Amino acid sequence: MANNLEVKSERIGLCSDCVYMRQIESDRGSIFYQCERSASSPEFPKYPRLPVTHCSGHEAVAEQTSP
Repeated sequence: MANNLEVKSERIGLCSDCVYMRQIESDRGSIFYQCERSASSPEFPKYPRLPVTHCSGHEAVAEQTSP
């Protein structure tokens, strides 16, 4: 059985671990994924179609390691 992170990754795609993704929740409880790169570059859609399978601006969040 897949865990929540795996399910989210499949549903959202690359945005699920991108440093430029901002999760927005509406007053009605809908969840949207905003690309913060869209603020500085028109090549990136503000709310990309999901799942995102290719993105030239994707940068994965660095995994934190414990000392």
